[in-house]
Amino acid sequence: MINDLTLRDIFQNTDPQALDTSILDQILQHYQGLGVDRAEVLGGSTFERMLDNQFYKTPFQICSYIHKSLPNIPLQVLIGARNLIGMEIYSTDIIDRFIEHCMQNGIRFFRVYDALNDTRHMQHTADTVIKSGAGLQGTLIYDHHMDHSFYMDKAKHLQEMGCQEICIKDAESTLVPSRTARLFEKLSSHLKVPVFLSAYNIRGLQALNYYQACIHGCSGIDLSFLSSSYYDYTPTVFSLLNSMQGTKFEQNLDYAKALEFYQDIKKYIHPHLSQELYSDHFILKSQNQSLLPKWLISSINKQLKEIGEIEQMGQVIEEIIKIKEELGNPSLATPIGHIIASQAILNIIISDQRWEIASDEIKKFAAGYFGNPPQTMNPKIKARIMKDNGETIIQKYEATDTFAQCQEELAPITDRHEHILSYCFFPEKTLNFLKAKKEDKPRTEKSIPESRNLDKINMKKLREITDLVETSNIDTINFEIEGIKISINKSQTTAPQPAAGPAEAAPQVSAGSHAVKSPIVGTFYRASSPDTPPFVKEGQKVKKGETLCIIEAMKLMNKITADTDGEIEKILAVNEEPVEFGQTLMLIRKEESDV
Repeated sequence: MINDLTLRDIFQNTDPQALDTSILDQILQHYQGLGVDRAEVLGGSTFERMLDNQFYKTPFQICSYIHKSLPNIPLQVLIGARNLIGMEIYSTDIIDRFIEHCMQNGIRFFRVYDALNDTRHMQHTADTVIKSGAGLQGTLIYDHHMDHSFYMDKAKHLQEMGCQEICIKDAESTLVPSRTARLFEKLSSHLKVPVFLSAYNIRGLQALNYYQACIHGCSGIDLSFLSSSYYDYTPTVFSLLNSMQGTKFEQNLDYAKALEFYQDIKKYIHPHLSQELYSDHFILKSQNQSLLPKWLISSINKQLKEIGEIEQMGQVIEEIIKIKEELGNPSLATPIGHIIASQAILNIIISDQRWEIASDEIKKFAAGYFGNPPQTMNPKIKARIMKDNGETIIQKYEATDTFAQCQEELAPITDRHEHILSYCFFPEKTLNFLKAKKEDKPRTEKSIPESRNLDKINMKKLREITDLVETSNIDTINFEIEGIKISINKSQTTAPQPAAGPAEAAPQVSAGSHAVKSPIVGTFYRASSPDTPPFVKEGQKVKKGETLCIIEAMKLMNKITADTDGEIEKILAVNEEPVEFGQTLMLIRKEESDV
């Protein structure tokens, strides 16, 4: 059985502003007669990325749109058992509502995992999926530190929970063909349910791993017409199909239609992909070390570019692997991958020394909020993390039902439950989506040039011209390439402004004042939520260590604390607006004894 990931990969790996219904329809038409058995449409960061779409549709509505276009292909989602498609642990009520909305919008299979492979955490979600009548595929994140008996025990537990299928997901690309063969031979001979494999091609081993899995009892695999490597755009679909000739492996994929499909992927999707390079040092080393998932590499790459530290990429990756070992080798699946990556950036770039600053999410991890890692945490590192202003954290975090609160906050805007659910996961993105939908700004459908000419266009040159227009005084430029007339307009036009004066200088810090600066690029928040009072106000007395504000970066909320006693003299950053690395957020008038 082939589970197609192309649609999920398109939304996750391309600029949402580059997609419109004409391109989506062009892609969807290829599924008719293609021969895939299932299509995964949500997973990873797809839900969040869909909120930036050009269709004026919620992610749920996009799933419904795809379902109506492909009524004969069952749709699937990949979700964390407790974090679903977000970064937090959500209440059972939100989990139930999410599954219900998925079902209402055409989803028929749920691939459910726990980032730490704690199958107990999957019980409620599994029960809810089964009650809904949908298919349930229990998923284990592959960990090369574990022996085969670990997977047998976990898989049997998932089978007892009612999972109709079991999937092994190699999130960190550590599977090798010989181990794949032994693992699937054992699983397929001892389980009563079909076993699937989901692997990537980062080390170039995807086809080999799939081949060994299939001839040793694997019932299904993931394939995509987008590459999961870091170096090229070529998927392993065709090499895998060719390798299966003369074997007992059976599949329904139409090779000729698959080739036509890939040609359109190259024309309409590849120009909008970002292929972030992964150093040869990490991919080709002989030691079978964990590799970061591609979505995580892209997220780190973006963050480092924003703070002007892209040259530190190698050190951050090394630090992620080091932190992973110190924390007991948890998988880098969502949300753990984001948490460890953010801490690595703090350790390497922001702090003067490792673990000088520990993010709130790392503290939650150390406190057991996400579950227990597969191995014992480094006791010295754990003790260092579990400190907050000199006091040991003993608080046990609990998931709370935030649906009612989010419903109340959105009441002036909408009462639709799918909007409220989106807001529970991604508040800012959902508000931006609803604002754009309400304003109903006209968005021009992108016409698809004739295929005989499109592949001749130098897309790199086209992007360079577009960047030139965006950063110059030019409003519009018209030109022709290979017989195709192209017009580029600025994405936004502004009203004429008075002649610019001198550039705004950095705020003056007088004697006795202290500047609180942002340690990262992110979004500035004066309060913990829209309905709570700000942490501080101008004129307020503060003590060293007291929370002043929050900077949201990489989906993590980082508290900024006062490093001196004093009085808030001036708040310079604007609530809910972006701030730059090193930007002055506020000024504190030090107490006289400290001056």
